[in-house]
Amino acid sequence: MAGFRRALIAVGLALGIGASPAAAGVVETGPDRLADTTSLGAIIASSADAPVHILFVHGMRAGDRGASATFRAGLCARLKDICDVTRPPKAELNHRLSIGPRPDLTWMGQPIWPTDAAWSGGGPFVDRYEYPRKGGGAPIVVDEINWWPLALPLRCLALLEPEAELAGPDAAGLRVCAAVDGQGNPLDPTIHYPFLSKADLARLIATRPKGGGAAAANGFVKRALMDWGLSDAVIALGPMRDYLHDTIDQAFAYAEGGSGGAEPAKYVVVAESLGAFIVFDAYAHGKTAVRSVLDDTSYVYFFANQVALLELGRLGRPAGPAGVPSAATPAEPSLLGALADWGAHRVLAAGAGLPATRQIIAFSDPSDALTFRVPPIPGVKVVNLYDRNGVDILHIAADPVAAHTGHAGNPQVLDVMVGR
Repeated sequence: MAGFRRALIAVGLALGIGASPAAAGVVETGPDRLADTTSLGAIIASSADAPVHILFVHGMRAGDRGASATFRAGLCARLKDICDVTRPPKAELNHRLSIGPRPDLTWMGQPIWPTDAAWSGGGPFVDRYEYPRKGGGAPIVVDEINWWPLALPLRCLALLEPEAELAGPDAAGLRVCAAVDGQGNPLDPTIHYPFLSKADLARLIATRPKGGGAAAANGFVKRALMDWGLSDAVIALGPMRDYLHDTIDQAFAYAEGGSGGAEPAKYVVVAESLGAFIVFDAYAHGKTAVRSVLDDTSYVYFFANQVALLELGRLGRPAGPAGVPSAATPAEPSLLGALADWGAHRVLAAGAGLPATRQIIAFSDPSDALTFRVPPIPGVKVVNLYDRNGVDILHIAADPVAAHTGHAGNPQVLDVMVGR
């Protein structure tokens, strides 16, 4: 990403226009009004005796823990009267999520997890951070739900290895596959498994692509957005979805297990890109803990959502006589249907002391190639907000990775979320 940003600046200088920061401000575009929703800051300020439990679900492109780090830092910086920044959060790292025995799934005849050690050593997990408030009271809890270990070996096997001979090697991604950092030191063995040997890593990084490789910009975009990005969406639509559903369900059950307050926690879901799809797809498939937590909250934030894109894989069928679907094979549960189902639980939400109408606040960078607008949803207040992340060359080009992943660290986004 840094290399691409330098390339953008070089192009700008060559054209005599230079690089400029993203356009200031966040643009509100409806269909509902932000003023009619409740901010995250207001939720926290009104919950002194009840923990505010934020479930942060990362999106595509993750390959290590820490997806919530900039979000957590920005939140505490804006809530100094509530989040005690002089005391470090209590961290409970690496809560492993057991999702059953090693599956015999293969890709083109090759096992994805060749051994039990590969399956157990590279499994999903939750990192929990508990922030005390000044003057006591219930804490602010952030559960960072890490499902990326389920996608990583597929990326390595199916895309990153053969890519070395086509577009060119993705050195950073291949190192993650081999569980080493840029200096060759081992990554945390409790969450990283070496799906590549060091010998294979050295060979692949040194590979000279046949055919001359891709043009620099094209190769970067393919490796960053396809091999280490959109591939996750394909994985989530296939047989791996059952394991992703179980991961989210166990993580939500872990959140329900206790948040350290005198009253029940108020839940807030913050989901990046594909993470939002996985959460509500689990809801659509009836996962117990996911339904329990979501039906007990009105507060959902989307960063770089892909609802409209992934709903293309969940097309409905017109009803025949007596409302029976016209095809014999039942259609997949609709993601939009799941969101509408969630929105229909207004009475339950009101009974829990929450707003009677659910709300989804969705942030999208118009320069993000993988972001789409959230459509109106019955029973849900939907607010689409357009922000700008990263370097932008006067609307000629923008950093595609920052555009997709930069919301959690964008000060303007956090200002809107906190509402202070």
